[in-house]
Amino acid sequence: MAVAALDRQLRIAAFSARSSQATGVGGIVNLAGPGMAVFSGVLGGHDFFNGASMATPHVAGIAALWAQATGKSGAALWSQLIQSVLPLNLPAVDIGAGLAQAPQ
Repeated sequence: MAVAALDRQLRIAAFSARSSQATGVGGIVNLAGPGMAVFSGVLGGHDFFNGASMATPHVAGIAALWAQATGKSGAALWSQLIQSVLPLNLPAVDIGAGLAQAPQ
């Protein structure tokens, strides 16, 4: 699963990956998560960070919450994540299906 990074205004982060337009090259962005000014732990304290490396753990945590709530795993969990996104008015090539959402 490929995760795009969004800022706090739900705009595409400048550094975020995009789906490849070339046939047979690269991959497809599946969904998005928060990737700018993410409060995170560091050795000896905390700080704010930017990166798809910040968005991806958010989506992993959301996947864990869906797995716990539904008992789904593998392809079924992947589908659950994609089906439960918040659609955004942004190009799918940049954010895939939308913003990952945790179960209510």
